[in-house]
Amino acid sequence: MNPKKYLLLCLIVISIVGLSVTGLYSRTSLYTDYFKNYIQLPASAIVLKGAASGIYPWSQPVVKAPANIPVTAHINHKKEKSFIQVDDSYFDDAIFIGDSRMVGLSQYCEAIDSRATFYAKKSLTIYDIRDESWIEIDGSKTRKQSLWEAIADKDFSKVYIMVGLNEIGTGDPNIYQAAYQEVISRIHQIQPNAVIFITSIMHVTAEKSEEDELYNNPNIDIRNNALKALADGSTYFYLDINTVVDDETGGLNAEWTTDDVHLKGSCYEPWHQFLLQKGIKVGK
Repeated sequence: MNPKKYLLLCLIVISIVGLSVTGLYSRTSLYTDYFKNYIQLPASAIVLKGAASGIYPWSQPVVKAPANIPVTAHINHKKEKSFIQVDDSYFDDAIFIGDSRMVGLSQYCEAIDSRATFYAKKSLTIYDIRDESWIEIDGSKTRKQSLWEAIADKDFSKVYIMVGLNEIGTGDPNIYQAAYQEVISRIHQIQPNAVIFITSIMHVTAEKSEEDELYNNPNIDIRNNALKALADGSTYFYLDINTVVDDETGGLNAEWTTDDVHLKGSCYEPWHQFLLQKGIKVGK
């Protein structure tokens, strides 16, 4: 090979590697708004796209605080409802939608699982719920349907949702909030008589939070604040699960988990009891 061509090829490869490393390293700061789909838009292209918008590797990151999250406020003309104590029969016509944490509730809380419908999947995101066919039909790994198809011919009066941890590295809190708004609005259209419970993203342990640049409790709290803003007190209700699973450090109780993220199978009862204290009377 011609030495000049070889040198040019080496420079191209080195440049691509350098851009990719830069994009990945700054994915949670400079390039958060661009880092949405690595398959469709590689990290090297993200850096170039940022440069076209005036964002360079040496630019100062813009830190988005919870208070600065724009909120699409609900105009609520209905009387706000208060939480009430309920028993397990409350879950007879309930649906639980969520990621691996919700899968755990199904696996380890018989009192709820034996009554409610669960559409939960490991690594599920709000974007999957909105856009994908992810619910297995009759246990088939190949035949799947969207949430909208799954609930179209059923009647539910309570809907519980918990997703958010898996998508912390995707988009930003505003994009996440908007996608969540789309999902709950569409659920309400299909199930107009149901109350919808927006469950907070469960914290990780304090140790993991301190060590992880991305999956940490400050980032989780920013998105939880975005979720809390969607509640209107009449149709959409925010449930802060962290009030019962956190320890004195403000993180997930380290004694209740083996991986700093998920509850042990024996530690779902506080969640169960929490839900029994947070019922909402359905109907007028």
